[in-house]
Amino acid sequence: MKGQLVRHRSGPRGSRARATALVVAAGAAVLVATGAPAAAAPDPLAAAEARIASLPAPYADWNVTIGPKADEPGALTLAYDSPALQRRSENAVYLPSRYRPDGPASPVLYFLHGTVVPAIDDPALDPVTDQEMLVSMVASGGGNDQTVLTDFPARRDEATFLVVAPDTHPTSSWCDTCFWVDGRDDVFPNLPPVTAETVPAETVLNHELVPLVEQVFHTRTDRGGRGIAGFSMGSVGAQLQAFRHPDRYSYVGAISGPIDVVDDPFWRAWVDGLGYLRDQGYATPTTDEVLWRNLNPRDLVGNYAGSGGRMMISAGDVCLPPTDEQGADDCAKYPPVRHPASAFGESQMRRVNDANVAHVAASGVPTRQVRFSGIHGANNHRVYAEVIVPDANAAFADPDEPAEAFTYRTADPAFAVWGYDVRVQRAAPEFLTMVDARRDARSFTLRGHGTVSLRTPSAFAPGRSYDVTVGDRTTSVAADRDGRLPLHVDLYGAEVTVRVP
Repeated sequence: MKGQLVRHRSGPRGSRARATALVVAAGAAVLVATGAPAAAAPDPLAAAEARIASLPAPYADWNVTIGPKADEPGALTLAYDSPALQRRSENAVYLPSRYRPDGPASPVLYFLHGTVVPAIDDPALDPVTDQEMLVSMVASGGGNDQTVLTDFPARRDEATFLVVAPDTHPTSSWCDTCFWVDGRDDVFPNLPPVTAETVPAETVLNHELVPLVEQVFHTRTDRGGRGIAGFSMGSVGAQLQAFRHPDRYSYVGAISGPIDVVDDPFWRAWVDGLGYLRDQGYATPTTDEVLWRNLNPRDLVGNYAGSGGRMMISAGDVCLPPTDEQGADDCAKYPPVRHPASAFGESQMRRVNDANVAHVAASGVPTRQVRFSGIHGANNHRVYAEVIVPDANAAFADPDEPAEAFTYRTADPAFAVWGYDVRVQRAAPEFLTMVDARRDARSFTLRGHGTVSLRTPSAFAPGRSYDVTVGDRTTSVAADRDGRLPLHVDLYGAEVTVRVP
């Protein structure tokens, strides 16, 4: 199941020649069929190279390159020097057949890989690690192989959207156990057995890769044209990114990853025991429960309610009968008895998702649960082809409108959501909740402790003063030059409602 692990140098000359040959061949076919000359479609790679040559700051300083992906025909490798990582990052890009650099802007689905274990991330160990599917996926080339396994290129004709998979260098991953969130400094030491390395993964994704892709390719930049999905650990990461940033992603696909890593005893012990969040500076669920809950999908799923976003959750049935024809084929190819770790891991994914899908639905998030036959990773190709492609196509073509008001909770000391910029000063980490916060900034309620400084969305006339009622006090507040009201709210454990007539 390993992809072909070939290190390569990206070079535009050969790829442009191949693309040109394909265009000429296609044009000749049309000429023969119709008797009329066919207009050549723009070369997507050449167009991307042209955009890279004229990138504005700060991207111009990132040494951005693009070229064919060596182990996947039709895919591209977008690489750059990451300021946040202080190292080079390689990312796979899959263009749909209908992508045009000068046509309608295309949606984008970001796909996050799962765990990679550095100790066995060595091609020399492949003869051993390839004997078990789960071990193989977290071993050499793990981040790259997990996206290859999902078989994106086979659906290029059906998909309307680009797929961008971060961190796909075939021999050197930077997100091993990162959970796709930013690490932090902590007095509790980062310790093995996994990496003991802190990674700014959320910053890389949202403040480097997403805007860079939108500069290099002709893509939509609205939340209705942007989705996120992931496998295994990447499934947790996709859920977290969607729930932490409901204003950025309109579709989330969670493939074989746990929804709950705090209250579920198995997943709490697994994540804590291997050190995923400890690697990122979040200690243990016993010493830092609030910080763990702040990175637990089950605790944050309500943030996605009313966003207009749609969610898909999947997990395999470990080949329990009955199976359909494709499921039987997958189970014959990867039988549970031959891959016991993959079978047991998937059984726990299925169990925790079955136990929590009702909670997700009750939170107000439109959710589709998918159960295909197979062990961990064996049915990913079906989830992508049969579920994600049609569902994401529909979500991007006709995105649901967000509700007029939202509820959002986080323990972050600073955050931005739906146009609100918020900072909290408090003695210890705890959740702040914005309740019934209107997107037009006319009212919202805050729950929590501490002192909150915020700026509303740009919904007011710049320079004009407004009578703002904070709790039972009304004061005059002038909108800044961006049409935002700067507000200051003291919380003492009670709800405080803010209203603007």
